[in-house]
Amino acid sequence: MTASSRIPMSDYLREIKYAVEHIMPTLWHERSELRDLEEQAEAAAARARHEYAQANFIMLNAEDPDDFMMGVGQHWGSYWGPDKDAHYLSQDADQIRARVATRAFSTSALAGALLQYAKQGMSAVYGKPGNWPEVRKVGDVALPVIIRHGRNQAMHWEEGNPNTDVVECFEKLARVDPVFSTYRERSLAMEVVELLGWKEYADFERDLLGAGEE
Repeated sequence: MTASSRIPMSDYLREIKYAVEHIMPTLWHERSELRDLEEQAEAAAARARHEYAQANFIMLNAEDPDDFMMGVGQHWGSYWGPDKDAHYLSQDADQIRARVATRAFSTSALAGALLQYAKQGMSAVYGKPGNWPEVRKVGDVALPVIIRHGRNQAMHWEEGNPNTDVVECFEKLARVDPVFSTYRERSLAMEVVELLGWKEYADFERDLLGAGEE
């Protein structure tokens, strides 16, 4: 792309605004629902573990048959109480995980699409990556570098053997959050979007406009 064929970032953002505004809510809704249910399931499991621990302590330290039977009663009370709650909550969590897993490809693709829109914008405005301005950083990595290699990782991770630029980028990001050390195992597009804080269109727009315009 020649300098004369490039467009201002504000024009580019105007063209893609509708698509980006409709991608973001879907991503964050799915993430929020899963996290909420996982927290509920863990809380119920913790209650059950506490009840069992109390019952076992009573039975192990029983001084007479009545003490022992009190422990047995508490054990079964745990099963029919918080543990059963944990069982059903766990089922719910598994169902949500299954739905998320079923839609994992599309969710990852949506997050990858945000990175693609951002990467394409940088290319449309500045041309080759060597010309991209170095705006804000996350850790030691400049935003345009995260956009470029986050997009590349999301698109090509299944091929194995990521190029040295992707490796360098994600190894640095792993110092910020260890999740980025799994860049060889799965698409991390959603995690990159989360790292960048793109929860609303305004966040996305601010970062791309922050690069300035020629």
